[in-house]
Amino acid sequence: MKYSEGSLLRQYERAFRAYGIEISFEEEALRLLAQAAATEKTGARGLLTVFEKLLRDYKFHLAGSGLSQLRVSAALVREPQRVLEQLMAEGHKLEAQMLEAGAREFAEQFSKEHGLEIIFDESAIRRLVERAQAERMTMTDLCAHLFKDYQFGLSLIKKNTGRTQFVFNAAAIDAPDKFLSDFVVQSYYPAASAQNA
Repeated sequence: MKYSEGSLLRQYERAFRAYGIEISFEEEALRLLAQAAATEKTGARGLLTVFEKLLRDYKFHLAGSGLSQLRVSAALVREPQRVLEQLMAEGHKLEAQMLEAGAREFAEQFSKEHGLEIIFDESAIRRLVERAQAERMTMTDLCAHLFKDYQFGLSLIKKNTGRTQFVFNAAAIDAPDKFLSDFVVQSYYPAASAQNA
């Protein structure tokens, strides 16, 4: 189980590494797994059965979760579902933090490339994270898709008004074309939009 080149542990290390996760095993967890395998009464195949039954859901759910390490502990062996739920919540939180950082990086890069500062308010950040998670997209890809022609519209607004800073809220994420269109229209009729505000 532990020391041979083709050992079960090495196989699982390679399998999880393919998902970007470093897996390690505590000694007590290995003892519990060996005991469970012994009750299978199928020799070495029992180990394979026990490992697969325990780690199958982990491979499926943790891939792409944002987690980079998995420590197989006695608690994980005894209560695999509870530990998986905790890890999923932790991974979801880590993923959200990475996506938030990605949104801010996109705004910064957009500003550098186009000389137009975009700022995502908290509602926009929250909505971007929700969409990226729901649509399983990277933040860079999502923002590039949502705001693909924004530099042209915002440049027009800059030409009309001199404005170079734009704050985006959740409406910009939910309906980016309408949001930009409304901005452009307001730039042509600044007095009318001030009266309506």
